[in-house]
Amino acid sequence: MQLKIYRYLFITFLVAFSVTCQLHSQFSTYSPYTRFALGDLAKPGLGQNQAMGGTGLAIHSANRINPLNPASFAALDSTSVYFDFGFNSFHNQYKTEVSSNSWWNMNLHHVAFASSVGKHMGFSAGILPYSSIGYNIKQEFDDYLHGEALDTYYNGDGGIMNFYVGTSLKLWKRISVGVTMNYLMGKLTRERSVLFPMSSQYSSVSSVENFDLRKPVFTLGLQYHEVFSDKFFLTLGGVYDFKANANSELQYTVNNQILPYEPAYINDSTLIDPNYVLGEDTTLRKFTIPQKIGMGFAVGIPNKLTLTGDFYMQDWTGSSTGEKHYTTKSNSVHLGTEYIPDHQAIRGYHKLITYRLGGYYTNYYLVVNDYQLTDYGITFGVGLPIKTLKSSINLAFTAGTRGTTDYNLVKENYGIITFNVTLHDLWFRKRRFD
Repeated sequence: MQLKIYRYLFITFLVAFSVTCQLHSQFSTYSPYTRFALGDLAKPGLGQNQAMGGTGLAIHSANRINPLNPASFAALDSTSVYFDFGFNSFHNQYKTEVSSNSWWNMNLHHVAFASSVGKHMGFSAGILPYSSIGYNIKQEFDDYLHGEALDTYYNGDGGIMNFYVGTSLKLWKRISVGVTMNYLMGKLTRERSVLFPMSSQYSSVSSVENFDLRKPVFTLGLQYHEVFSDKFFLTLGGVYDFKANANSELQYTVNNQILPYEPAYINDSTLIDPNYVLGEDTTLRKFTIPQKIGMGFAVGIPNKLTLTGDFYMQDWTGSSTGEKHYTTKSNSVHLGTEYIPDHQAIRGYHKLITYRLGGYYTNYYLVVNDYQLTDYGITFGVGLPIKTLKSSINLAFTAGTRGTTDYNLVKENYGIITFNVTLHDLWFRKRRFD
């Protein structure tokens, strides 16, 4: 009993630590494209999903938490409880036609919990990343006519988290349905400032925009799972995210700073502070999170081989427009495979290791300089069992590319290492004593 209490305390500590880190730390990007809309949308799923190209709509497994399709929670057996937490490490290289630089970061990625609720129901809850922004850009302009220089700085940071709660029901032997409430919450802060580095008598101007979002988005899931003579299985899966019209709070402040940062007289009697607020405004801004449709399949040999693929469609048209950018239709294809040499092997630990491989291609939801961004990459990883196949340490590696050096844009080459631990226990088994 005392051991159970320690487990609950450990779970509570990790959840609290996850919330604190994710809401108050720098998020996992440094991309110039996060200046627009909701920024960089997170890669789908946990470490096991990401190692398989982000697939999971048709994964119907009793050995993992699969938040990509709530119908999958029904696959958990009636005595199992799962807890999963993970970290991400990012390495990004940004290239233009004339220069390049790199950046890396590490952060806590997710905390998730799942359990059965009787023989025919499953439940899961957790915290996942939804989107993030992070950039620091300097643009230099020279006025050759008047001999003056002007520098414009763009800075941004923040992110949106997904606090989800989902449940599923096995209607018949082969069909499962599920629903998830995804509560999106976070703040995106974008700042712009203009300086005149060669003219100290000029003042500088800066503006700060805080985009605060709090909105539930509901997901319906369906899976059909068929096993043929214990030698072959087929699973079909689908999800539907409902459209959500969000009224986000937009706080906007414009400051004027007088150089060299000392009080200045604009006439004989009026003194202006060096940091003078030109204007402040707080309004409710409408932002549309469009409906999303996903379809997937999985085929293979039970406890041996899985081949899977997913396809998503989402139309962001009209959600966000601005100078030189707008949102548009997005679709993506994900493919993955998983292989276990011998899940019943008594000797040879390598035979129990799960090997994963995958890839993805996405028409991104942003158009910049009249060019729709693309995002594609390959993935691979391993699952290292701890005592049994149901508890494991998972590693996933992603190598991808987004953007181009054409059209006066930036090409991003990135690498992501995902580390997550899946813990399994039996909490509801009735013990008998003679």
